[in-house]
Amino acid sequence: MNNKSKIIVNSVTLIRLFGTLFIPVVNYYFSIEVLITYLIILLLTDALDGFLARKLNASTLFGSLLDTATDKLLAIAALAVLSKNYLIMLLPIFTEGLIMIINMFGAIKGAITESSPLGKFKTWVLGIAIVVGFLTIFSSTLIRSTEVVLYVKAYDYLIVNADNIMNILASITVGAGLIVAFDYYNQIKKDLKSSEEFKLRQIRLKEKKDLRHALFDTKYYESTRSEPLIKKIGVINSEKISPK
Repeated sequence: MNNKSKIIVNSVTLIRLFGTLFIPVVNYYFSIEVLITYLIILLLTDALDGFLARKLNASTLFGSLLDTATDKLLAIAALAVLSKNYLIMLLPIFTEGLIMIINMFGAIKGAITESSPLGKFKTWVLGIAIVVGFLTIFSSTLIRSTEVVLYVKAYDYLIVNADNIMNILASITVGAGLIVAFDYYNQIKKDLKSSEEFKLRQIRLKEKKDLRHALFDTKYYESTRSEPLIKKIGVINSEKISPK
């Protein structure tokens, strides 16, 4: 039953991953209403797979890594579409990339890189900003396509103040991203001071059987949450390596 639960949870994440790859296709061939609905569904699957993982006791290291990578890809893809109309929306892409680089550096060096509550909050801020951004940019199209007879003040406000709104959204998301990047950087520095720092030459992946256990065993994942990623999937050679 547990294996079935893991398949269900990871399938939801994979749906978001493959769905993200089709964002440009949906943007090109379908209406803006379909695109916004599509993005909202993809964003909601982020909450769904996390809920299912906890409910079904199916959290794994593989699922955690897949979820993190998919979230980053979804955010970057959606921001890239927005940046076609407002170049300022490229800035949050750079902050997302900065966070990714900091975490990758920390993981390689032996730091703990679990997502923080602040990081999760930033993800939701970014998701809301993306949806509001699409509503703002395409508000006039939405009004025409829905054939609303009544005067809609909210949409009218979006049309008139689109530039200001997009600048505010970019500022909020960049600010949140920089705060999270700084928070992760400080946490990684603390981890590296209190633990051994590794070099890539000292690390090799675990044997196939052990690596499969590390990636897909729920108990292993829960018991090693406070361990560096590199220790979860690799074997550390603690012997000193003589310089070349």
